[in-house]
Amino acid sequence: MRIHHVTTVHSRRDIRIFYKECSTLAAEFGAVTLIVADGLGDEAEAGVQIIDLGASSKTRLMRIAKQPWRIYASLRKTNPALVHFHDPEFLPVGLLLAWSGVPVVYDAHEDVPRQILSKYWIPVSTRGMIAWTFE
Repeated sequence: MRIHHVTTVHSRRDIRIFYKECSTLAAEFGAVTLIVADGLGDEAEAGVQIIDLGASSKTRLMRIAKQPWRIYASLRKTNPALVHFHDPEFLPVGLLLAWSGVPVVYDAHEDVPRQILSKYWIPVSTRGMIAWTFE
């Protein structure tokens, strides 16, 4: 089974993503791929193949705008059996994958709509609408 985990925000060694999810799935189902964007290069450990798409953009806005589409292009080449993603900015790409027949899991680590309301880098005037959209 070709399971791909995707994150552009979390560390490649994130406790939940790498150790609790990817390593456990690799032990049960075979190889798992973790796609990250941290600039540390590709590697493999505990049955998990880590693919690095290069360092994230310098600003949040650029990361949110560019990285999901870079990962989408990578996923379209690898033909995954399932995609498990962790970052809310990947939701539009997750929908495209689901519409094309790829099973998708969105694993929200927290209450994203409530967090949006307190993000200092999002203009106050737009926080409510963005939080409502995520809700």
